[in-house]
Amino acid sequence: MRIETTRLVLRSFEAADSEAVSVNSRQPVVAHFMSDMVLETAEDARKWIAWVASKCNDCEPCQVLAMERKADTKVIGLIGVAPKKELGNRLEILFIVADEYQNAGYATEAAKAMIWWTFEEAGQDMLSAIVKPENRASRRVIEKLGFIYCDTRVLPYDGTECDFDCFCLYHTDTLPGPVWNDHELYVPELMSAFFDVRADGYDEHMLSGGDFEKNYVKLGSSVPATGDDIGILDIGCGTGIELEYIWAQAPNARITCVDISRNMLELLLRNHLNRSDNVTVVEASYIDWQYPEEAFDLVVSSMTMHHLWPEEKIGVYRKILGALKPGGLYIENDFIVDGAQAEQYKRRYKVIMSGVSGKAKAGEYHIDIPCALEAQRELLLDAGFSSVEVAEEDIKPRGSNAILRAMK
Repeated sequence: MRIETTRLVLRSFEAADSEAVSVNSRQPVVAHFMSDMVLETAEDARKWIAWVASKCNDCEPCQVLAMERKADTKVIGLIGVAPKKELGNRLEILFIVADEYQNAGYATEAAKAMIWWTFEEAGQDMLSAIVKPENRASRRVIEKLGFIYCDTRVLPYDGTECDFDCFCLYHTDTLPGPVWNDHELYVPELMSAFFDVRADGYDEHMLSGGDFEKNYVKLGSSVPATGDDIGILDIGCGTGIELEYIWAQAPNARITCVDISRNMLELLLRNHLNRSDNVTVVEASYIDWQYPEEAFDLVVSSMTMHHLWPEEKIGVYRKILGALKPGGLYIENDFIVDGAQAEQYKRRYKVIMSGVSGKAKAGEYHIDIPCALEAQRELLLDAGFSSVEVAEEDIKPRGSNAILRAMK
């Protein structure tokens, strides 16, 4: 295996690397923090190289590569990923740079390439990292790469028990290659333009793979069954995929659909011609729209609230609360992540917005910023809902969906 970066070649170890591997492992700083990696002789290093090759052949995905400088072909360290038994076999990134080459950015450069390989070539969704609390240099590298601190654990290490700070990094964006810059990964698009240009293929995209369609079914089944002539507000409705599932529960419901994308609304009307008397469309941002007071029995949203910063959500939730009749219900189907991933999305949001000139309005740009489930629930309670129940949840490593029901 061979990966090239600006200054490095990352490649499989060879027997000829034995002397360099042994010397690098015995450097004072390396030996202090990686005592289990000290290889006293070239023969020890040769056996270690053979062991690494065998382990990586038996375990997928697993790669441990030599870090070779292009300038002089010197092997200055290693970079790799391998399952960590103590972390439930989650994939861990590991790196070593010989003392004299530290603080020159080699670890960061090599680790970025390894992250690219793990996410784009090996198809993984998450990487872990563990660092001894006193190893500040390695911690700086991990944090620079975007890893999020999760907790501190006592783990067995080199015959003793040691404290380790545990971090994780999720695959949120497609990485273009071994050399990448997080400021260049994502170009924000205006919300209306984003959905206008994707309107024609939106239904096919959202219903592909099965999971999304299941969530629309679950959203519909969360609507209380009734034959009454009730009023429903659907915010961020898009092409109205969820409407059929709502009418399956409430066939006489009159539904007001609010969305910022004209193209999406035109498709909604075309898709539901047989229900034209039961649908009113409003082309507007549901953030700025003037919600009528106590006008709806039910408000729904599907896969839209994760485009808002948490404080912006509270403002929308309060408007929804005011638009509901007493005893009314708000049902939300949204993209949900765990706490560490939510923090990663917050940092990602700030990086993206740092490239936007001027102050953006809430929801002006299409950027994902999902919350953790409990945080989402607390936002609804803070907005004034009397109770919030989680109707459905299926949180996966890369994020998934949850359905929440909030009562006025």
